[in-house]
Amino acid sequence: MVDKKTIAKVWAPRSVGETRKLYADWADTYEDDITAMAYATPDRIAEALLSQVPDLNQPVLDFGCGTGLSGIALKKQGFTAIDGTDISPEMLAHAKEKNGPDGPLYRKLWLGTVGKIDVKPGDYGVIVATGVISLGAAPPELLGVLADALAPGGLLAFSYNDPTLLDESYMSALNDVLSNGTAAEVFRENGPHLNEKVTGADVIVLRRI
Repeated sequence: MVDKKTIAKVWAPRSVGETRKLYADWADTYEDDITAMAYATPDRIAEALLSQVPDLNQPVLDFGCGTGLSGIALKKQGFTAIDGTDISPEMLAHAKEKNGPDGPLYRKLWLGTVGKIDVKPGDYGVIVATGVISLGAAPPELLGVLADALAPGGLLAFSYNDPTLLDESYMSALNDVLSNGTAAEVFRENGPHLNEKVTGADVIVLRRI
């Protein structure tokens, strides 16, 4: 069981190797630990998308899907075609075990490449990155990589937790995507991430221009 002080240490800069080790060691207890702290962001992102996506049958990429909690939230809101990728094989192994009402939760899952998205631009009309682009996880420049993987009109839904919102490099990455004509912000709301004694988060949805 991971305590709150340990969770808080997750949001600190580290190397890719250190991040992989963190999630490899955490994979078997991750869901229990994070659920015990009222992990709200997957449901918040799925609900935000529901107000923006007219066709729930279009393919959705759950980028940094981890053990599948984001996929579960998307399926709960009616999204039917969900694929997932993550850089942690240990986390992906748990995602592969997830089932929805009609079979496996994910249509396909694959081990991702650090700093890349491994899909062609426009393959997915919706990309979700729940808790992925943040201190201690993916670097700020990944935001632009994900936005560039969308065709015009495509949606990118992600979260910045409170420590990330205070980091200038992550806020600059968001401002760059908005100011250079790549995307427009269509939804943003602050709310719970883990319980209020740990951190909140902004849920943000961008539409590719």
